[in-house]
Amino acid sequence: MTEAGGPSTGDDIDTTSGDRPRKRVTSVDVAAESGFSQATVARAFSSPHLVSDTTRERIAEVAEALGYVPNAIARSLKSQRTNIVGAVVPARGEYWQHALTAFSRQLVERGRQLLLFSFDDEPDDAVFTAVDQYRLDGLIMASARIGQRHLARGHGSDTPVVAFNHPAASGIVPSVSVDNEAGTAALAAHLLHQGVDSVLFVGGVASTSTDQQRYRGAAQTLGAHGVAVPYLEAGSFSYDAGYKAAAHIADLDDRPAAVMVSGDELAFGVVDGLRSSGLDVPSDLLVTGFDGLPQASWAGYDLTTLVQSVDVLVERSIDILLDGEHAQTPRTIVEPGTVRIGRTTRRSNG
Repeated sequence: MTEAGGPSTGDDIDTTSGDRPRKRVTSVDVAAESGFSQATVARAFSSPHLVSDTTRERIAEVAEALGYVPNAIARSLKSQRTNIVGAVVPARGEYWQHALTAFSRQLVERGRQLLLFSFDDEPDDAVFTAVDQYRLDGLIMASARIGQRHLARGHGSDTPVVAFNHPAASGIVPSVSVDNEAGTAALAAHLLHQGVDSVLFVGGVASTSTDQQRYRGAAQTLGAHGVAVPYLEAGSFSYDAGYKAAAHIADLDDRPAAVMVSGDELAFGVVDGLRSSGLDVPSDLLVTGFDGLPQASWAGYDLTTLVQSVDVLVERSIDILLDGEHAQTPRTIVEPGTVRIGRTTRRSNG
């Protein structure tokens, strides 16, 4: 992932050996050594498909021998493309770290770099002012807490924009998300199969579209079988918020048979909080999560959860950015998830 720094405007960069700077190698040196013109050398790096294989291989061989590295910033000034994709994303959260790793890897595979614009609670104007200071080839809006005003701002920009796992962005900008309702509906069906007759839903932030869709999928499926699903807002999707919510659940006079949690990190806190209160998962309560984080499969949790195909979601998002779909009617892509059944909903006699 790329960090912003002080750009240089030169065409080439200096190379060093230990603490002693050595002679600056430029494209002129590569041209002289290889026998090709400077223009051909530049073309071999910026548009290699326009240069023959023999020429390109010879130039690469000479460049490596001389220690020449082309300057990406200088090339971007000439091409009017930076090959940098920005992402407005929460500063904290295991899910977002997981997703950003996938974005960074896939963008590098396509010759791009990722530049982060993070925020703590909700993104404000300062975040998007910072975005405007960079010439980006695309922008990922990766949070359901990005409001309509900032989404509309992205829609009016010349920079391609995609909303990642932000269902409320549908129809405003191109968006890619997991099928939240179908995911919790499938988890609810699993709980019904386990014979539960009372369920509490622990959400992160009630105002977010992800929480609303996940709650709706659970409530409709369970409600159709006569099971009411009260909603408890934890205040965030963090581990600490889940741990605090567990203390509330443990103090209930009429505890539910199962707790459905709106995110895995939140669910980890719920599970640990219940255990610290002397309750056993799954003997006393069943617990489900949502996201499919790698930690969900750890022996300490073995969490039943809805696994998102993060790599697929990221690939679809990058396709939209690089295909320039911002100029067309905003497209909405919804990908299914897969239920992973773990020990947190597997009773000893199940």
